[in-house]
Amino acid sequence: MEKEEIKSLAVKLHQKLKENDLNGFKETLLSSLEKEKTKKLGITKTPTLNSIGKELGKLLVKDEWKFERLLDCWKLSLKNARRDKYGVLTGREIRYVVINALGEISKKEYQNTRNFVLNILNDLQDWEMVDTLALRVIVNLAKQNQEEMFYLLKKWTKSNNKWVRRLSAASIPPFIRAKPSEAKICLKIIENLMEDEDLDVKKAVAWALREISKKDPKAVYEFLLNYINTQNKDTKWIIKEGMKKLPKEWAKEIKLQ
Repeated sequence: MEKEEIKSLAVKLHQKLKENDLNGFKETLLSSLEKEKTKKLGITKTPTLNSIGKELGKLLVKDEWKFERLLDCWKLSLKNARRDKYGVLTGREIRYVVINALGEISKKEYQNTRNFVLNILNDLQDWEMVDTLALRVIVNLAKQNQEEMFYLLKKWTKSNNKWVRRLSAASIPPFIRAKPSEAKICLKIIENLMEDEDLDVKKAVAWALREISKKDPKAVYEFLLNYINTQNKDTKWIIKEGMKKLPKEWAKEIKLQ
């Protein structure tokens, strides 16, 4: 989809939301994306959805009703949702557009965006939804109010919902890229997840460790030294995958312990 097509579609979607025509929003979006679907999985490529959402977000910024309508769209995307034969949850396109629109809005409206995130936490059902929310929205909120957002990230590490726990870890990579001197506070979040048993959570924790290593390898090295005598298989897996971006001599030292 060309840039001008994306902008034109965003205008149409904005009008549907303005009219509170949620079904019209859904039909307009999905019909426009029909030709964009991949042959293999039958889904729209992520960059296209990202771009549509961003353009929509720019149009929504000044609208007082935006959070209510976006939340309604989110709920609509999950109504009677099911997994297709490839495991993709139906309504994916709408959720991607909503999250990316929220990403634009979150740069200017902290409180209402935070409340929106809290409203949808229990809806998180797959890594794609979680990671997009972390990369597009949570990082913006954390840059604006680090104290409150890291309090929430820490709280989420104890959630019974594995996807909420993953969100806490997946929020670290974009944050450390934006704030490379904040390795210490990021590792405090990781510390709470070092014995997590779920593979989707462990993958996000290891990813976070690798990203922190790129900015402050010494901090990660010293952090992992605290676990060299662990017998926990999940912790061992996280260490193995999480230390891959450390200098070879440090990684070797951790292996030897």
